[in-house]
Amino acid sequence: MGTGVGPKSYYIAPMRILAADTSSERGSVCLADDGEVLGEVRLRRSGQHSDRFFRSVDFLLGHVNFGLPDIDLFVAARGPGSFTGLRVGLTAMQAFAAAHGRPAAGISTLEAIAWKCGVKEHWIAPVIDARRGEVYAAVYSRDNGGVLTEIRPPAVLPPDQWFASLPDSEILFCGDGAMRYGEFISRPRWSFVEVDLYLASAVAELALLPNRGPLSPLYVRRTEAELKRERQHESHTSPNQKSPAI
Repeated sequence: MGTGVGPKSYYIAPMRILAADTSSERGSVCLADDGEVLGEVRLRRSGQHSDRFFRSVDFLLGHVNFGLPDIDLFVAARGPGSFTGLRVGLTAMQAFAAAHGRPAAGISTLEAIAWKCGVKEHWIAPVIDARRGEVYAAVYSRDNGGVLTEIRPPAVLPPDQWFASLPDSEILFCGDGAMRYGEFISRPRWSFVEVDLYLASAVAELALLPNRGPLSPLYVRRTEAELKRERQHESHTSPNQKSPAI
């Protein structure tokens, strides 16, 4: 069982946070100060993240009385999600943190969805459409005090296999993958709950907890480059490959 993250009684000292989620088509950037979201910009298309990200940061900072040097923590969603999209937020936050000598952190996209669900005393299963006929998914529990605990770690599987692997316990499913493959939410104690998938504010809230993660990508699925190298290696080492004529 994973570690728990919890309610405001677990929070570290208040701070100014710049948070971003560029792991999916619903990108977002937000500024938070002392646990309050001051502003959020939403980016609907993943192809626009790299173009609009820095303009969004400038827009937000133009409406407050502090700048990037005054940010205490830079944080981004670390996936799983789009490899290209993830790099936008992670690279930007790494650059900001290095330039201003500030710490940086990463938050699991699945954890952010589960946190934003807000439901307590239930198992929560965030499911992200991973394309290629697969889903990214995990299972968390959240008790009445607000503590979020990992029950099953992030995985990538075909949806029929993922749903079939789960018990008949009471589970609330959320995320675009749960919506797309809703036909598999078919057991009596299972249900779907809709969640706003613009996650920057949830990322900022989770960044206030002491067990936030590193600012590095959470790759559940291997990249195309890794798969290509593996296929090339297999083609060169296959026992069925004919030896060249001498």
